[in-house]
Order: sequence, then C-alpha cells, then structure tokens
Amino acid sequence: MTTTVRELPVPPFDLPLICRQTGIRHVEYHETLESTNRLAVSLLKPLLEVAPALVLTANQTAGRGRGSNQWWSTAGALTFSIVLDAESMDLPVERRAMISLLTGLAVRNAVAPLVPNRTTAIKWPNDVLVGEQKICGILAEQHNAGDRCGVIIGIGVNVNNSLSPAPMEVRQRAASVFDLTGQHQDLTAVLIAIVAELTSLKQRLSRSPAAVLSEANAASILNGRELVLQTGDRQHAGTCRGIDEDGALVLETAAGTIQRFSGGSVVTWQAER
Repeated sequence: MTTTVRELPVPPFDLPLICRQTGIRHVEYHETLESTNRLAVSLLKPLLEVAPALVLTANQTAGRGRGSNQWWSTAGALTFSIVLDAESMDLPVERRAMISLLTGLAVRNAVAPLVPNRTTAIKWPNDVLVGEQKICGILAEQHNAGDRCGVIIGIGVNVNNSLSPAPMEVRQRAASVFDLTGQHQDLTAVLIAIVAELTSLKQRLSRSPAAVLSEANAASILNGRELVLQTGDRQHAGTCRGIDEDGALVLETAAGTIQRFSGGSVVTWQAER
C-alpha cells in the first residue's frame, strides 16, 4: 500500500505526518476551496481508489450544512472531508447511519481537552457544542461512483478562527476554541486527534456497540430535556429519552408515547436549569 500526498501551496498542516499517524492514504490539499465535500464528490472515483482519503483546505468559503444550511467559516477554522469506501468500513450496513453521531463524538472527545473546565457535548444528530454554543458542524453523505459507494464526512471545527467578525446571530449560537481560551492550537494535531478518535470509535462500535452507545448518551446535551424536533414540514415536541442502538433519537411526548426518529433537526431545546 502506498501513501501519496498531493500538495499545492505550502499548507499550515504537516501532511506527511497526518498520513503516518492516521492511516489516511491520500491528502488532496487546496489553500482555498468553496466546499471540501463538494470537491470530494467531484473527485470521488479516484479518491475511492486511495481511501481513506482526506480533502483539506486552509480556507473554506462556502461550506454546507444539513439541508440548506451554510457553515460560516474564516481562516483558522479546521475544515476537511474524509472519504471512505463504504464496503471497506468497519461498520456493518445497518450501522452506517450512525456515522454522523460517531463523528460528532470523535470531535467532542478531541476538542474537550482544548477547552478545559467547560462542558463539551454532542447535540443529535451531528453538532458539537461547548456549553450551548456550536463549535463544530458535520455533514455526512453517501455517493456512488460507478459500482462503488463512498461515504464523505465533512467536518468544520472552529479552532483558531475568531467569530468576532461574524453576524450577531452566528456569535450568539457559535463559539471557537480561540475565542474561548485565547490560545492558538496546532491544526495538524487537532485533525490527527479527530481522525484517530473516529477510527477508534468505529472499531469499538463493531466490538462493543453498547459501550459506544453509552458514551454517546453520556455526552448528549439533549437527554432529559424538552425539545422540538423538525422532520420535513412537521414538528414533534417531547422529552428526549436518549439515543438508541441505531442512532435514532428517542422522544417521549406529553401523552407518554415513545417515538423514534432517525432524522430531523432539533429546532429548540430546554435551557439548562
């Protein structure tokens, strides 16, 4: 197995170190990109030949979130996409829907030591929060390239960027490691930590799904809180009773009915008391 690195301008990352310490076989680096996921989709066929592969940029200008959401980003943020061959993943088909949740937990575990004395949590299905402010967004997608299926995991983490120039509505609901601590981080080290955590969680999910599920529920900010979930054009209100073994959100309605949701967006949730 060969490791290749495609390098354009000198990046603020140690690309060979990323490959050596994570098992990533190819890095597609560009100084500026509109969206790492978008480029990963366009290059999916060759990237699957060298998967697991990484699409990485120092400046993302038009990052995407779930649905029509956009990811607000400036220089210093850590933005990248991981490209995996679906057939070579450690996850069985029935557990692939959990990849967003696993990635959120991986980012949470990697970021928590950078913001000590603060609560770092996951918000189902794919956000990472410090306190109740979003520090990371994740977009996982499946795409076909010929007869092969690729899983593309887009990750945007507010690390060395400052949100002070962001619109007020962004500053109210988002945070960055730099704004919270006043310290810059080694982006290569943060990226390596995230990929290593994700690799470990995927392997552990195959061996001991109950333990990983317990860890995810312990890190969930929503458990026990009243919330409103949007699915399509419908809203569902209730109390979060956790995340089940398939990665679905479990909601108890006011009438005592238990409902499971494999997708949707939490639009409001009860503030911490």
